[in-house]
Order: sequence, then C-alpha cells, then structure tokens
Amino acid sequence: MASKYQLPNLFHRLASQHNTHVKHFLALREKKQYRLDHGSVMIQGFKTVQEVRDQGIQFKSMVVTAKKDLNTETDIQSPSLQVIKHPELFPAQQYYVADINLARRILGTASKPGNHDIFAEAIIPRTRDDAQILSHDRILVFDRISDPGNLGTLVRTAKALGWQSGLITHHSCDLYNDKCIRASRGTSLTWPHLTLKANQVLDQLKAGGYTPIVADMLPRNSPNGEVWSPENQSNAVPGTGVWFWNQPRSVLPSIKKMALILSSEHHGVDDAFSNELRVSLPMDPSVESLNVANAGSILMSDLNRLALPKQVHGMGYK
Repeated sequence: MASKYQLPNLFHRLASQHNTHVKHFLALREKKQYRLDHGSVMIQGFKTVQEVRDQGIQFKSMVVTAKKDLNTETDIQSPSLQVIKHPELFPAQQYYVADINLARRILGTASKPGNHDIFAEAIIPRTRDDAQILSHDRILVFDRISDPGNLGTLVRTAKALGWQSGLITHHSCDLYNDKCIRASRGTSLTWPHLTLKANQVLDQLKAGGYTPIVADMLPRNSPNGEVWSPENQSNAVPGTGVWFWNQPRSVLPSIKKMALILSSEHHGVDDAFSNELRVSLPMDPSVESLNVANAGSILMSDLNRLALPKQVHGMGYK
C-alpha cells in the first residue's frame, strides 16, 4: 500500500542494506583506506553537519531519517523535516531518506541516531600544505592514541587553544574516523596534519626547529633537581603548574617552538622519543593517571600561558 505522504522527488528512499549507496556509506564508516581512497567521510547529527557546512566543506550525500510509511508531513520532525523543506540550506549532490533501522546499520549502534536525525557524506578538504603545518610556534604530536573519542576531543581543544596543526604517528587512530569527527564536531576534517612514522616525526620536528616536549607521568620519589618548575615552584604538588624533567633547566631559554607529544596512557610514548624533554602535571597521589584528552587539554593551556609573553626570551622566562 502506497504511502499517503509523498516525499519531494529530490529525495530517494534507501530501502535495503544491500543498496549500493548503503554499502558505500558502511565502507566509509568502517574502513580507513576506503575513506582515503574515496576522499570522503560520514558525519552525523544536525549540529555537526551545520558546523561542517559552515566551514565550507561540501557534501556528496545528505541523508534524513524518517519512517517508511508516512501518512502526513507531521510524521516527519526536525531536523529531518528542516532538510526536506529547505534542501538549499544543506547543498549536496544527492539526497536520500532512510528509516531508523537502516540508519543504525549505516552509522553503527554506538552512534545512537534519532528517529528524525540527519547524516551526510562530506568531502575531505584537499587544502593541506605540508610546509604550513610546521610553520606554527606550537604544534601537537599524537602518538599511539587509538581512542577516536580522545583524539577528536584533543583536536577540538587544540583548535580552540591555538594549536593550529599537528603530526600523527601511524599507530594512532585517523582523524577521519566517524567517532573522531563526532567528538571534534567536524574540526578534525580541517585541522592540518601529517601522518608519519615515529622516527620520521622526530626528524621533522628537529628540522623545523621544534623542541619535542613529551607528556608523561611525573616520576615518583625523584631526587632533588631531577624535576624542575619553569616558574620556580618549590614543590611538585597539584596547582603548581607544569613540571619538566629528563633534561636540565638550562634547555628552557632555547625553546622557541614547541611540539607537545601526547600518547595513550596504556601504551605510552614510542621509544623514539625516550631522550626528549618530559612535561608532567603534579597530581594527588590517590589518582593514578589522567585521561589523555584531559591531560592534553590542561598541558596545552599551561604551555600557552608560559609561551605567550613575546617580549621575553624563550618560553617566557629569562
């Protein structure tokens, strides 16, 4: 029996998971190399789609979620209805409709799409300038960060705090993973970065004049002088800012450009970075460690504070 309400001709119904377009969407979500080969990614949610659109990123496909049997227009709610009534506000090459079960199949159950949700296939911007990536005073390095939620949160925070680009080791999650895009609210699509092997990362940093600064746990029971505060604090306790170690205080004035290296708390940093300057956050002894997204956000903010005064030498201290 035909539906009483007819969707605009612009929108094509996706009826089966065996549909060619559905298989394409699934592969984009599940396969890193497929995303790179096709130059596009899946993004979900009205706010994320809006933010990506407002960054000038183009869409290949726009998909709205609506039930199969539509009696009246009232069976469709926003944001799906908003896209159906005003597709010109969400320009795409193709428009589709999927019911909630098919949307869950495409996006994965962890994404928890709503009954009237929207999602899209966005084109990965081809605007990367390798030289520009290493032109900033402060960059991030992601090493062995496999959790896409943490990676997306870090990229969004980095953009907000002025860390404009980064390097990623091959053992990390890619920035075009759907969970990473969701956590970054689309920022990971446009954040300039290079993906390299760990030893290549170190070579690039040194050639670019960066001082690698590795985020690590503060060593316990350290001898006096092994850890030091750039602000001349006397005791490494919570609230005293960042503390450095693994290299002497005399390196401080030579730091002109910083590369903060963040890694998974489970895997730790690659051995290629074992001789580099370490930075730590003093914590209450009852807390074993911080999530990398939390620790990285605090470190970025604190290192910003140290580096901001331009009229003094090095990282803000003579």
